[in-house]
Amino acid sequence: MKSTLKAILKILLIVFAFLYVGVAIFVTVCLLNFNKQRITVLGDTSIIIVNEEFSDEYKKGDLLFVRKSAEEAAKVVPGSHIFFYNPSENNVINYAEVVSSSENNGQYTFILGNDYYVYYDYYVGTNPIVLKGLGSVLSILESQFGFLALIILPVMVAIIFELYAIIIEIVELKKEV
Repeated sequence: MKSTLKAILKILLIVFAFLYVGVAIFVTVCLLNFNKQRITVLGDTSIIIVNEEFSDEYKKGDLLFVRKSAEEAAKVVPGSHIFFYNPSENNVINYAEVVSSSENNGQYTFILGNDYYVYYDYYVGTNPIVLKGLGSVLSILESQFGFLALIILPVMVAIIFELYAIIIEIVELKKEV
């Protein structure tokens, strides 16, 4: 009975360790790939944390993986919605309906309501993969407190534990001599 319980606890500890390491690596990669708008950009994919409701589809706290590609941009038709950087609002990401679009040498321009032009450089993408509620979690983990709690404190505990183990070994060696 005790050996079965120990085996289950060992398996749970290993699963927890793998989850912790995976989350720690993901958060670190996100933090290291912030652009100047504090949006994580991995290759052609932007990871957006919804801080305010864009529409009925995307609620505060959602995590969006939005891919930017010329193929996706070519599929945008009037009535479609796009994500884009708005330089007049300090490059905040917005979400709006396209009224019309045009293409010139592979560079797309989208016209939104009130004749607002979005050039391809400011285009983020369309059709995101949505993870409901995980944006709030990632937002906390990417904060100073979250990074401290997730990365720095466990590393400090590991260092202290190792120093303690070294001191114990030295004391035992001195007792033998």
